[in-house]
Amino acid sequence: MKIRTLIFPMLVFVCAIGMAFTTTDLKEDPKEQANDYILVNGSWKAISEQEDCFGTGTDCRVQLGTNGPVYDLYDEMGDEEPKQSGTDEPIIINP
Repeated sequence: MKIRTLIFPMLVFVCAIGMAFTTTDLKEDPKEQANDYILVNGSWKAISEQEDCFGTGTDCRVQLGTNGPVYDLYDEMGDEEPKQSGTDEPIIINP
């Protein structure tokens, strides 16, 4: 009986230490960080991250090509509010 009361807590302690080394890397996936999104005809389309969108005051917008359509830019799919920008001019990107 004494062996069971001595070995069982030690075994639990050793297992807990072993499990501490099995955790995964908790950093965010860089693929998820490298995209912004536009809403095209009701469906989300991923585009590359736009670093030129900074500031506040107006919604950040992108234009697909020189004469293409203009879309609001979102940080994640499903966002209700577009990213903010300090300018009214859309960022021209090549599709």
